[in-house]
Amino acid sequence: MPPLRLALSQFGAALGDVAANLAHMRGALTAAADADADVVCFPELSLSGYLLGVADYTDVLLDDVEAAERVLAADSRRLAVSVVYGAPLRAQPRGLRNAVIAQEPDGRRLVYHKTHLVAKEREVFVPGGEFVVTDHGIGLACCYDLAFPEALRVVALRGASLLLMPMAWEVPGSFVMRPLMTARAIENVAYVAGINQCGTIGDLSFSGGSCVVDPLGETIVALGGETSLAIAELDAEWAERLRDQRDPRAYPLLADRRPELYAAISAKTSPNSVELLSQTSVCWPPAIGGDRGQKHA
Repeated sequence: MPPLRLALSQFGAALGDVAANLAHMRGALTAAADADADVVCFPELSLSGYLLGVADYTDVLLDDVEAAERVLAADSRRLAVSVVYGAPLRAQPRGLRNAVIAQEPDGRRLVYHKTHLVAKEREVFVPGGEFVVTDHGIGLACCYDLAFPEALRVVALRGASLLLMPMAWEVPGSFVMRPLMTARAIENVAYVAGINQCGTIGDLSFSGGSCVVDPLGETIVALGGETSLAIAELDAEWAERLRDQRDPRAYPLLADRRPELYAAISAKTSPNSVELLSQTSVCWPPAIGGDRGQKHA
């Protein structure tokens, strides 16, 4: 299997100006196709801009988004390139979703609804409840999802060798973005790619810094804080060789899990249980000659 050529198209999406955002995306899509990209990924809410008011998502704007999606689908088919991008979608029976769309050249369209929303997004969007992976082993996620290891572990266990995330990561929290991407790559033995917005848009400043981290935690492509287009070559077969130890450079972290011990992950922790844990912490490693697993009040 030849390497996957992934294009990262970083830009700051204009607020409410679907036509301008679409024009930029189409230009980047053509440039990426000319560079033999197989997949082109754009940031979170790249068609509409990162709008955070329910009133901003008018019927006119959402109609424009749907029309732009049809244009991108036609471009995907014409250029024989898969396109991944963020857009607001109408939810049924009502409401909005913060969505990531993977459009294939053959017309197939896979949609992921962002599952982990920050507080200001929860005022606008209905959270999703399902994780998705394309037939090519690309797992879709979005921005804040990166901070939840449980979520991306599920995506990896469903066969993803690439965790692909459109983002609108802001400057104040940007110091955690790269370390989280490195951690998610190592623990899932997968490529992790984040394509972020950049620049000051309205009242918000986005950090850029889009990058790709390989399954051993090495950054193989990194962008700065400006509008950019870059291509990374990814070897999905290498990720599989690392996972099953044909290449012994990574720990078999997926195979060595103990799922029967992890029920607490899906349970909501009560304040009482947090207090109990703090009072019965286990001393490790045990003192030489002392009681093993000694508990301290």
